[in-house]
Amino acid sequence: MKITNNSKLLMSFFLENKCINHVERTNKTTNILKKLFKELKDADTYIKLKKQNEGSHFYKIHIEKITNISHVPKPKTFNPTSFPKEIREHIDTETSYSLSYTFSLFNKEIKIYFIVEENNPELYIDYYNQYIEKILVWLYIVYQYSSKKCSKHLTLYIYFTSLTKKLPPSNIYVINEINVNTAFTYSCHHDPEIVIFRKEEWFKVLLHETFHNYALDFSDMNTQRDICNPAILSIFPVQSDVNLYEAYTEFWAEIMNVIFCSYYVALDQNSTSDDELLSNFDFFINFERTYGFFQMIKTLNFMGLTYKNLYSKKEESALMRETLYKEDSNILAYYIIRPILLHNYQGFLGWCDKNNFSLLQFKKTNTNLEEFCKFIQKNYKTKSMNESVDCMQKFMIKVKKMKTMKSKKSQSKKENEEDLDFTLSNMRMTICELG
Repeated sequence: MKITNNSKLLMSFFLENKCINHVERTNKTTNILKKLFKELKDADTYIKLKKQNEGSHFYKIHIEKITNISHVPKPKTFNPTSFPKEIREHIDTETSYSLSYTFSLFNKEIKIYFIVEENNPELYIDYYNQYIEKILVWLYIVYQYSSKKCSKHLTLYIYFTSLTKKLPPSNIYVINEINVNTAFTYSCHHDPEIVIFRKEEWFKVLLHETFHNYALDFSDMNTQRDICNPAILSIFPVQSDVNLYEAYTEFWAEIMNVIFCSYYVALDQNSTSDDELLSNFDFFINFERTYGFFQMIKTLNFMGLTYKNLYSKKEESALMRETLYKEDSNILAYYIIRPILLHNYQGFLGWCDKNNFSLLQFKKTNTNLEEFCKFIQKNYKTKSMNESVDCMQKFMIKVKKMKTMKSKKSQSKKENEEDLDFTLSNMRMTICELG
């Protein structure tokens, strides 16, 4: 598997940006990463061996042409309004085929649907089979960490729509689910389903949703709002539901996405030594840290705010955030708190290793919630954090000037303008994506 063209485009854009300093990897971080890579290798070996043993029976695939709306596979535990209206209508009118796979693995009956827009999916069956293998590798890993009380069934609905996440056309609109959301699920449900409704970032989103579904986060803790919200809103006094578990989940989804990108890129080059994998990880994680700051600045600029406006006690900042900060989705968790965790990803990996029972699964105690909030309080305005934000703010100004200049030059290449438009308008959360 290779990095997608959009990922390459974004990486090339940030290649010369030196805002985020490369931090030397500590021995503790190295040991944690080696553990995660070993789990990935073990999972990959297990799935390949099972595929080899079962031969052609491994992929139990059924392809069906969609000729009317009733043929579109839909989740049973969610009503149609769970989808944003635009997404729901797009799925009903634009999807052409469904591909379904069934497996009995990890003490679960697993069914996976790909609902696609292309007219000849059988021509791309090798790609879908690769996607399936990658999904099963992850499910093997997540099963080792999960609560065993969750259901013996799992159904994935993956709608490969061409709709992407992007900023609204004007800041008279509030950023909402159509701009930033890609999926939904329940935590540890008796009849679990995961629904993903964009092709963009679909695998990273699957990592995220399985954290919820397998109860690895703390969304099911009754006390999380009472403990987390006052602590976080004392730092960032804005109108927000906070939903701090989303920041925890997204951090781990992005770390594991980088682990997968590092591994499959190395595998494609026939070299999966520890040194190669760790080198790849360093390469990709620094892009993710850079991109996290870029998306933070972009989102706040759209509202007419700076990062400092979110926490400054000055009257001007207080008035600005009270007037201008608006969200109809998890903006604070995704675009503000997540970059704080990513910026000091080594510190937070160490925190999880020390404070959780197992690395990925949050230890669900009130004390652990309080400690998580303290980690954010200690890291939200460190010297390196503020320097990175300031540098990225200057870079954003430079990029917007570049956009203005290109627009004025009639001879400028349309393709370059489109690339710049994509970079300035997209709301995706990760830069690394395998295709």
